[in-house]
Amino acid sequence: MMGRLTFWLVLSLRLALVIGAELRITFWIEPVQRAEFETDMAAVQKELDAMHLDTVIADSVLVLDPNDEAQNMQNFCEILNSIGCALVLDFSYSTWPAGYRLTQAQGIGYIRVDRLLRSYLEMFGVFMRQKRANNVAMIFQNPRDLREAVHHLLQGYVFRTLLLDASSKEVDFVERLAALRPSPTYYAIFARGSAMNNIFERLQRGRLFQRPREWHFVFLDTRERVFKYKRQAQYATRFTLNARAICRSMQMRDLYCGSGFTLQRALLLDVLRSLIDAAQVSPEFPGGTFLECNGTESNTQDDDSAELYVQWLNNVHWSNFVEQQMQTQQLEQGQEPIEIPFLNFVANISAGYYSNEHEAKTDLAMWGARELRLLNETISPARRFFRIGTAESVPWSYFRRKPNTGELVLNRQGKPVWEGYCIDFMKRLSEKLNFDYEIVAPQKGHMGERNELGEWDGVIGDLVSGETDIAIAALKMYSEREEVVDFLPPYYEQTGISIVMRKPMRRTSLFKFMTVLRVEVWLSIVAALIGTAFMIWFMDKYSPYSSRNNRDAYPYECREFTLRESFWFALTSFTPQGGGEAPKAVSGRLLVAAYWLFVVLMLATFTANLAAFLTVERMQTPVQSLDQLARQSRINYTVIKGSDTHQYFMNMKFAEDTLYRMWKELALNASKDFSRFRIWDYPIKEQYGHILLAINNSQPVHDAREGFANVDAHGNADYAFIHDSAEIKYEVTLNCNLTEVGEVFAEQPYAVAVQQGSHLGDEISFSILELQKERFFEQLKGKYWNQSRLHSCPLSEDQEGITLESLGGVFIATLFGLILAMVTLAFEVMYYQKKQKALNLITKVQPFPADADTLSKLVWLQTAKRTAQEKAKDKKVTPPPSFDAATLRGKQAPPASIVLGDGTFKPRQGLLSRRARDANQPNVGYME
Repeated sequence: MMGRLTFWLVLSLRLALVIGAELRITFWIEPVQRAEFETDMAAVQKELDAMHLDTVIADSVLVLDPNDEAQNMQNFCEILNSIGCALVLDFSYSTWPAGYRLTQAQGIGYIRVDRLLRSYLEMFGVFMRQKRANNVAMIFQNPRDLREAVHHLLQGYVFRTLLLDASSKEVDFVERLAALRPSPTYYAIFARGSAMNNIFERLQRGRLFQRPREWHFVFLDTRERVFKYKRQAQYATRFTLNARAICRSMQMRDLYCGSGFTLQRALLLDVLRSLIDAAQVSPEFPGGTFLECNGTESNTQDDDSAELYVQWLNNVHWSNFVEQQMQTQQLEQGQEPIEIPFLNFVANISAGYYSNEHEAKTDLAMWGARELRLLNETISPARRFFRIGTAESVPWSYFRRKPNTGELVLNRQGKPVWEGYCIDFMKRLSEKLNFDYEIVAPQKGHMGERNELGEWDGVIGDLVSGETDIAIAALKMYSEREEVVDFLPPYYEQTGISIVMRKPMRRTSLFKFMTVLRVEVWLSIVAALIGTAFMIWFMDKYSPYSSRNNRDAYPYECREFTLRESFWFALTSFTPQGGGEAPKAVSGRLLVAAYWLFVVLMLATFTANLAAFLTVERMQTPVQSLDQLARQSRINYTVIKGSDTHQYFMNMKFAEDTLYRMWKELALNASKDFSRFRIWDYPIKEQYGHILLAINNSQPVHDAREGFANVDAHGNADYAFIHDSAEIKYEVTLNCNLTEVGEVFAEQPYAVAVQQGSHLGDEISFSILELQKERFFEQLKGKYWNQSRLHSCPLSEDQEGITLESLGGVFIATLFGLILAMVTLAFEVMYYQKKQKALNLITKVQPFPADADTLSKLVWLQTAKRTAQEKAKDKKVTPPPSFDAATLRGKQAPPASIVLGDGTFKPRQGLLSRRARDANQPNVGYME
C-alpha cells in the first residue's frame, strides 16, 4: 500500500513541476476497486494531457481498509501532510465516517460519487418488475462488481436474488447454479463484451443455457458486437450502453467513445474535466489544504480556505452526463442523518432481444434519467419453468422403447423419451397454466420411502429437498407422506392392489368328448353291447316262442335274429333311430327292455357329463380371491421388492402380530372375566403372515416388467403377480395371455404433490378440478385402458362356445363310418362280380332247361355246387364260389316234384306259397 501511495505522490509532484495550476484531489476507493481504478485513471490522465489544459490534476488515492480504521486515518494524514488536498472524491461503497468528519472540520471539499453499477442494477430491477420475476440469479465478471451489487442489494429488491462471482476459483458458479434448488426464474450476466464470451461458454459446457428467454446479457461496455453466440442466444434479452449518447452529453470526441470506452473512465473524465473548467474560470481557486494531523486533531494553514472552496464548488458546471444532488445519509448508528453532496450519472441503456432473422435486434425499452421507457406496449414475462418429478410406472409414466428389441428411444439431446398417462397430464397442465417443464427421475428409490434416519428417497425425496417443484406420478396418498409434502385433489380416484395370472393353456384334443367317460366305462359299454347281442341271438334261436321256431304264430315275414342281426340291433339301439323290429319271444323282449333302459341311462349320463365337463372346463379359474390364493400351495405368487404393495403386506403382518400380542396379553392377564376368553379359535385370521412368507419364498421381483414376464412364462397358471390394479388392467389389454383375478383391495387415490406451503398448490388444484369438469381424465383413461384392444385377442371357449377342437372327434368318427361304408361297398361290388363270373362259367358247361323255374334252378345250382366241390377235392382244384339262390329267382312256378337221385323233394306248403306269391304264381301247395 505504501508503494502505491509513493507512486501517486511522485506522479503528482511531476505534474506540479510541469504546470503551475494544480487541482489537488484525493480519491477514496475500496481494495477490490484498486486494479481497475488504476487502469482507468491512467487512461484518463492521458486523455487530459492530450487536451493541453492549463490546470492539471494532482491526484492521490487512499485505499480504505474496512478492518483497520487507524491505518486508514494514518494514510490520509500522510497525504494531507505531503501533498495536500482540496477535494475528496469518494468512490467507496459506503461513507467513511471518521474521514468525512475530518474533511468537514478542516474545510476540505467532499463529494460522494455514485457507484458505477447503480444505473444497471436499477434498470434491471425495474425491468424484472415488468416481467413479474420472483427470483433471479445474477452473475458478475469480477469481485468489484459483485461487491457493488451487494451494497445495492441492501437497499432492497422485490425479488429474491442470488449473486455469483464468475471469476471465483474457490466456488464454480456453474456447479452452484446447476445444484441450486429451486431453480431461479431468471438469470442475468453482468460483464464486458470480452468476458461475456467466456462466461457463456462455461454455461454451455455445464448445459445450463437451456431456455434463452430466461437469460439476460448486461454489457458493461460498448463492445457488445464481440459477443460470438448471438444465434445460440436467440430470444435472450440483451442490455447495451448507448455510448454515442453519453459522449454527446459529455461533449467528448467520438474517437474516445468508440474505442476503450468504459463507464468508469467516462465518469472520471467528465468529473475531472468539469472541475478543471471551473478552476480555470474561478478567480478564487483553492489550491489545496496542507495540515498536520494525528487522526483526531489538525492545524490548518488557512481558515478561509473551506469557505472559498464551498463557493467555488457550487459554481461548478456539470455536463448532462453528471448531476449533483444532496443525499441524506446516516453515517453512524444513533446519530442524526446529514446531507452529503452526491454525484450521479445518467446512463443511456437500451434493452432488446436477439433475433436470428437478418441478425436484427428488436428493442424493447430504453433506460435514461432513472426511468424505463417502453418501446413496446408490454414486456412479456418468460414462461415459467418447473422441474416435475416422476418415476417409471406403466402406464402412468414410462420410457418409450422399441417394440422388437426393447431398447430405449432417445431424443435429439440423447435423453429417453417419456410417455404415459402422467406425461399427457403434464402437457395439458403446462398448456393450461402456461409453463415449461423438465421431467426429473429420482436418482435413488422409486416413489418415495423413508429410512431409519427419517430421510426420504424417490419422487417424494426430490420434492422435499427442492430438486423438483411438482411431483406428478403414480403417488398414493399416505399419511406419512402428507407430513412432508402437500397433496392436491386426486387425478385418478381409486386404484388398489390386484392379482394377475396367466390364462390356463388347455390341451386341445379332437376326441375330448371321449374323455367324459373313463376307459373302463367305455369298455364296459362295449362288453354290454356284445353280451346283449349274443343273448338276443341265443334266446331267439332256442326259445320255442320265437318267430323262427313258431312259424304258425307269425304267418307274416318276421325279422330273423341271426348273430349279425342281433349285433346290429344292439348297436342301433344307442341311436335315436332305434334298433328296429324287436324279438317276438317274451324272454327276448324282457332282455331288450332291460337293454333299452341301460341305453337310456347311459345316453343321459353321457350327455349330462359332456355338457358339465365342457362348461366346467371353460369356467375353471385356479383362484378367485386373495384368501384362496393364501390357502393353496400349488400357485406361487410374489410382488415387487420394496414397492407399496410389498409394504402393504408387511404392514398388515405387523398389524396381525400386534393384535395377537395385545389379545394374548389381555387374555393371560384376565382374572375376573377369564371365562370370556375361553375360545377354541383365535378370532382374527393370520393370513398375511402366510402370504408374506410365501412372497419371500418366491423371491420378490425387481420391477413390474419382470413380474409380468414371469406370469406369462408359466403356461400352467401356477404363478401369480400381486401388483397395482391399474397397471394390471393396462397390461391385460396388451397381453391376451393374462387375466385379472379377484377383486381390487386396499384402494387409494393417485394425486399430485407439491412442496409444503408452495404457491403452486391452489393454482394446480383449480386446474385439476377444471380438467375433471372437462372430462379430460376420462379421455386419458379410455386411451390407456382401451378395452377395444381385447377384440384382437383370439376368443376363448367361454366366449365362442364349444370349439371344433373339443368335438372334432365326432366328425372324425362319422367320416370314419363313411369311409368304412365305402370300403364295404367296394367289397360288395367285387364279391358280386366274382359270383357272376362263376355263374356264367357253370351255365356254359350245363345250361338250364328251357322250362326250369327259379326253384328248379336253385336246386340245380346247389347240386352242381356240391358236385363241383367233391370233384375239386378229388382233383385238387378250386371249387366254384357259392351263389345266393335269390339271384336265380324267376317268374315260373316250381314243378310239383323234382327227382334228385333215388329220392324226391317235397317243399313245405307255407314256404312255397310265399315264394310263389313273390313270383306272381298261384299257391300250388305241397306235392308228393
